[in-house]
Amino acid sequence: MPSITDRMRKRFIVVSSDGDLNGAIAAAVPAGWEMVAVTDLEDLGAWQEILLHRFLLLNLDDAVVEDPVGLVDTIRREYQLNIAIFCIGGDQGQRDRARMARADRFFGREETLARLPEFFAQFGW
Repeated sequence: MPSITDRMRKRFIVVSSDGDLNGAIAAAVPAGWEMVAVTDLEDLGAWQEILLHRFLLLNLDDAVVEDPVGLVDTIRREYQLNIAIFCIGGDQGQRDRARMARADRFFGREETLARLPEFFAQFGW
């Protein structure tokens, strides 16, 4: 069972194997925040582990991530979690499918990087 300290840690998830993208995101992480990079939800452990994170960034263009839209569906429908899911990239078809699976917002790569400070401020409670 996670402690109160674990629950209060400022962490977020990046689902991506793109080293350049992950590096750019990591470079933007402010002090006091932790980035957890994975390519599969199973890498995080049990679904309760997802709850210990403030938001999730999902790279829709990543070929290593087996089924990014399925990942959104698993979080929303199977796990019934309401963590913010921000999708990066993807074509219109991928975005539409992710939207139907209830992903929250969609951004291009550069826009995501530019908006990171906003995300950290918004979820810094």
